[in-house]
Amino acid sequence: MSSPRYPQSNGHAEAAMKSIKHLILKTAPSGNINCEEFDQDLLELRNTPNITGCSPAQILYGHPLCTCVPAHPQSFSKEWQSKSEDCGHRAATHAEHVKIQYDQHAHPLPRLNIG
Repeated sequence: MSSPRYPQSNGHAEAAMKSIKHLILKTAPSGNINCEEFDQDLLELRNTPNITGCSPAQILYGHPLCTCVPAHPQSFSKEWQSKSEDCGHRAATHAEHVKIQYDQHAHPLPRLNIG
């Protein structure tokens, strides 16, 4: 959870909000998100792979969602999905890389004095 006065402390949430705001500005400049175009674009955003190679829909459901973008029906089969199971390995490798980068700039905190 990030504090309201220091939003930089939760970078993942801030990046997600940034992409949603950008999506709203592109599809519904008036601010009315109750339209079909916004719903389709939100679905595409959920189907877009991130740095790990998996989309949020694949992480949650285990397979990509059907969308308006043309795709071969075989791409939704179990055979193709099993070939994309290396996403977990890539996610672990990426998390390890992020930890290494973070630890380069982190330092232990001093002990607190009682009283």
